[in-house]
Amino acid sequence: MPVMQIRTTMSANGTATPFAGQQYEYLPWDAYVEIAIQASAVNQVVATVFSGGDILMEEGPVQQGTSGVLPKYPDDFYLTDEALAGDRLSVRLREIASATPVVMTVARLTPI
Repeated sequence: MPVMQIRTTMSANGTATPFAGQQYEYLPWDAYVEIAIQASAVNQVVATVFSGGDILMEEGPVQQGTSGVLPKYPDDFYLTDEALAGDRLSVRLREIASATPVVMTVARLTPI
């Protein structure tokens, strides 16, 4: 089961797409996808999450976690989807508080 773990340091009022360019950005097989996102500070980052044509989360707040610590499985993996081969996994992060939080984004991929 592949896992993508990305640590992103956001710039003030900046945006980021942590899965862009990753090996499993486009799924090579059908998969059950579980995604967790957490930021080092509360109310500073919002995220939009797509799995292929499915919108899993339309721009909403990211949960707070300890800086540099990965989200806990299964508690923090609240975004899930059954995706098809060729689907693109996309997370768009946007910093909204003129700060520089660290965001941990993790995707667990289980082939089905």
